[in-house]
Amino acid sequence: MHPTPPNPPQAEAPSPAAAAHGGLLKRYLLPVGLCDEPRGDVFLAHAVRRRNLHRLRRWMPHYARVHGVLALLLLGVCNTAEATEVSGWLVAAAAVPTAGEVVLAIVFGCVAAVLHLGHD
Repeated sequence: MHPTPPNPPQAEAPSPAAAAHGGLLKRYLLPVGLCDEPRGDVFLAHAVRRRNLHRLRRWMPHYARVHGVLALLLLGVCNTAEATEVSGWLVAAAAVPTAGEVVLAIVFGCVAAVLHLGHD
């Protein structure tokens, strides 16, 4: 018989407060875990779909506002850096997350508008 291999050393787990803080930040910035997977029969799946649409109608304007504010702040940083004649590489490095925030604000805003207009 072969002996049972020893357990590999475990990495130190983050504290619950740190894990909760990271989860809350991710939840505040992105709609992660907002919707449930449909399961069960047709009626249960329809109920889950309606609950998901209700949650999306409730939270998409929040995500659009948050990313709109972040995009405006990053645009301000880029304009300030350009006005103070900071290196072009630093302005370009700041422009990448700014473009991402602008895209997220537009996408979340459009989704919020579609959900609002398509309200039953």
